[in-house]
Amino acid sequence: MKVYVRSQSGKWLMPTNPANTRILLKKGKARVIQRTPFAIQLLYETTEYVQPVTVGIDDGGIHVGIAAVSQGKSVFQQEITLRSDIKSKLDTRRQYRRSRRHRKTRYRKSRFLNRKSSIPTCKVCGGNAPASQVICRSCLNRADGVHQKYAGIKKRSFRIPPSIKAKKEAIVRVVKQVPLPISRIVLEDLYFDFQAMENPDISGEQYQHGDLLYHKNFKQACLVRDKFRCRVCGAQIKLQCHHIRPRAKGGTDKLSNLMTLCDVCHDRHHKERLQLPKQKSSFYMSAAHVQQGKHYLQRELSKAAPLSTTFGYITGHHRNRAGIEKSHVNDAVVIADKNAIPFDGYIKTNHVQSRKRSLHEATARKGRKSPNRTQKRNNKNVFTLKGFTRWDTVQYKGRVGFISGFTGSSSCRIIDIHGEYIKNPEKKYTQVNLSEVRKIHGNRSTVRYYANSSPTES
Repeated sequence: MKVYVRSQSGKWLMPTNPANTRILLKKGKARVIQRTPFAIQLLYETTEYVQPVTVGIDDGGIHVGIAAVSQGKSVFQQEITLRSDIKSKLDTRRQYRRSRRHRKTRYRKSRFLNRKSSIPTCKVCGGNAPASQVICRSCLNRADGVHQKYAGIKKRSFRIPPSIKAKKEAIVRVVKQVPLPISRIVLEDLYFDFQAMENPDISGEQYQHGDLLYHKNFKQACLVRDKFRCRVCGAQIKLQCHHIRPRAKGGTDKLSNLMTLCDVCHDRHHKERLQLPKQKSSFYMSAAHVQQGKHYLQRELSKAAPLSTTFGYITGHHRNRAGIEKSHVNDAVVIADKNAIPFDGYIKTNHVQSRKRSLHEATARKGRKSPNRTQKRNNKNVFTLKGFTRWDTVQYKGRVGFISGFTGSSSCRIIDIHGEYIKNPEKKYTQVNLSEVRKIHGNRSTVRYYANSSPTES
């Protein structure tokens, strides 16, 4: 176990061992500043000599590996689990917002053309510009060419979906919080050929054909592929297209995710979980997220430290040569230094929703003669209670867990690292009184803990 050290001036130094840490704490020459990972700050002046530290990042759609290597030895290992619920929450918020705007309210003025992208203005003259440009055509075609620097600039350059942007920002935030003096960052650059992943023998003009060649839509393509027969009973009437991976869980309308079933077998499958014939269903959402946000991630990481990239086949070659098991953490160690060997244990970091906000009400307050000024829509979404905050690391009955939420005025629910409730064994309910809970340290948007089991495979 490494103990990370910060100087009196606030700069990160090289890590030390637990024995030296106990001596410094006992003599009052240091103080504890964080517990996961365990770090101390010196209370006296010292030299700030450090060694080069390289951080390797193995990017992924859900799990990300981060490792720091110095002089051929791994000194820091961490695995991040990113949030995957942002898109669904944004969709819910959009529904609430649109329903709120269309309510019949006399006091609300009509609002339109009030978005930045809906009123394009020229950066030079202030006139109207095309929707995707920042300069109008008249200024662009000026003979002097003074404003030609705006010609190649797009208004929405480097814009990515909010769900992907949140994932990349989480990675950058964790890298900046690494308790070491980072001198260089190495990121594995990824490129996915999704059509080749579907059909390894594809080549040439076949890339332009796709699944809808000679078909109007995916339903017709699915029926033609299955010869207009149910894949279970062979019926040829009342045929439907079944999604192997439901759309609610990220499934797509691609041909590999569709299967022809009759209406009877389709209903039986959703009600009785009817056994269906096996069919390989491709699901590349995580790969698409990595590829779509890699340029944004590279640009943000380059602001923290000098950035260089490597490729997956190089990482795999060095990992296999050293006989290292494949995982995100181990790949990150190999990315940072091909000769470094991972140590046992790593820090597991789960990104969570820090607070349950309700920006728009699901049910409108109708039929009131006077406005309700006392009721607040966030009463049920308590963030702090009696000095405790949601996702704080606490101890109850000798077990360590995290506060997942508050109930009432003096109770909470605590879960362990596996998501199971920690409760009083003599009681049936899961609520725990806050007076019996001891706070270890606070968390906000991340939950960190030491893990000794094997990391997640990449």
